[in-house]
Amino acid sequence: MATTLDPRTTVPSDGAAVPVPRRKRRRKMLALKRLRDGLIVLFLVLTAIFLLGAIVGDPAESLAPPEATQEQVDQIRHNLGVDRPLVTQAGDYYSGLVRGDLGESLVIARNQPAFPLVMERLPSTVRLTIAGLLFSFLLGVVPGIVAGVRPGSIVDRAGTFVATAGVSFPYFWFGQILILVVAVQLKWVSVLPGNDVSAYLLPGLTLGIHHGGRLFQLVRSATLDELDKSYVTVAQSKGLGYYAVVLRHIMRNIGVTLATMVGWEYARMWGGTVFLIEFTFAWPGIGKLVTEAAQRHDFHVVQAGVVVAGVFVVVANLLVDVMSAAIDKRVEVG
Repeated sequence: MATTLDPRTTVPSDGAAVPVPRRKRRRKMLALKRLRDGLIVLFLVLTAIFLLGAIVGDPAESLAPPEATQEQVDQIRHNLGVDRPLVTQAGDYYSGLVRGDLGESLVIARNQPAFPLVMERLPSTVRLTIAGLLFSFLLGVVPGIVAGVRPGSIVDRAGTFVATAGVSFPYFWFGQILILVVAVQLKWVSVLPGNDVSAYLLPGLTLGIHHGGRLFQLVRSATLDELDKSYVTVAQSKGLGYYAVVLRHIMRNIGVTLATMVGWEYARMWGGTVFLIEFTFAWPGIGKLVTEAAQRHDFHVVQAGVVVAGVFVVVANLLVDVMSAAIDKRVEVG
């Protein structure tokens, strides 16, 4: 007698029907789709960088000595291959990306591969972004929850003021103010880069003020929205204390929103914020290297820095989806 199986089950070797984890397969497929979308975005960014470098800058003029003649400049341009048609340059550019060859530094470290130069600076930038994320959490998430639970309190008013200032004023301006007041006038900390914890205070605080301001506003709003929902009243009517409701229910319900917002802010750091902070504080990271390379038309170094930053943005966005799905099983990745 034939047996009709549910389409969500399969028959293993022992003949017993077991459910197929379709939901897990769906999440894997959506995660791959999100990764694909991120790679497409990275490809578009790299294309924009190539076009800007080919149209705006001329590395031959940067490499040529001041007394060089036009013939000598043209010869340097020919040696670099930038006098070829744009389509030919693009073909070499993309083939190099596929091979992992991002070219050699033309100015900053002549004849040195650009990618290793960027990777040498990567640990400093990663540590700085982690410090900025910690300050963002302390200045944005923690006060945002308190302000949402206790609207109108001192924490709410002070946090709203700091958050508004943090998202309104240029963050590099905040960094310069901190340098002048805290380091130069008060002499509390040094602004010299190093592995000492104090070296991360001012640049990390500058990142925290800007990104923490956005987190404060969003977390406060999310907490207030949860407090207005009926399940809070039901939980309190059953005898559950106010802070128990906050810890057991509200924190759990805003967990997905919180993970998403923190992940987005970390991706935004790699999208350009940390680069300007490194330049402001003369931090020996990727941002300072790429900024100097852009000023001196060292295109291959700029390209390598954009590749690394783009990869971090893609990975951060993918981790946001994964964390959201882990916190709330109802959330689909992607």
